[in-house]
Amino acid sequence: MSPGENLDPIPDCFILQPPVFHPVIPYVTTIFGGLHAGKMVMLQGVVPLRAHRFQVDFQCGCSLYPQPDIAIHFNPRFHTTKPHVICNTLHSGRWQREARWPGVALQRGASFLILFLFRNEEVKVSVNGRHFLHYRYRLPLSRVDTLGIFGDILVKAVGFLNISPFVEGSREYPTGYSWWASGRRRIPLGLQSLTCCSERHNPKASPVWKDNGKRVPPSP
Repeated sequence: MSPGENLDPIPDCFILQPPVFHPVIPYVTTIFGGLHAGKMVMLQGVVPLRAHRFQVDFQCGCSLYPQPDIAIHFNPRFHTTKPHVICNTLHSGRWQREARWPGVALQRGASFLILFLFRNEEVKVSVNGRHFLHYRYRLPLSRVDTLGIFGDILVKAVGFLNISPFVEGSREYPTGYSWWASGRRRIPLGLQSLTCCSERHNPKASPVWKDNGKRVPPSP
């Protein structure tokens, strides 16, 4: 080893994590390198015909007790008279003010492809190639190191994608992740089209805020 050799840690954008196929739900896993701006998490699966609700949680740790903080709680609910999606943050055992999106881009009995794209100040979520919602962080993204999936959902694949560390020009979204591009797991060639963030695709994408300050037992 030469005296001038650089021993700095490998940048997060170079830390790769293999996809997971057909995980058993509930499913909890470590996110290699944690979350950072530009990282993406993709879920492919099916909503059961009798689904009531499911949730995808981006957590700050994986302990059972005390319950870890949840930076991003994505919770579609199908069992109400008006299906909707809730996003929220759990901090120190208390849920904060919830954001509610009327309508659900997911349907019982239908397959889906959900993409979570993490930006500097918010996460953008697309469903089946169309922008669905965006949710501003209330806890530092750097604290998130765990993914949890719970409830009524059949997951076929989970993918963890990093923006290429090499220059790709001025595109907002990277392209060409071949591991997902075979068979039924094929996605559009350009992730920028999959995650189009023009709210014109979903005119109801603005959240309705609702107060929810009660303590939680386990996640709702």
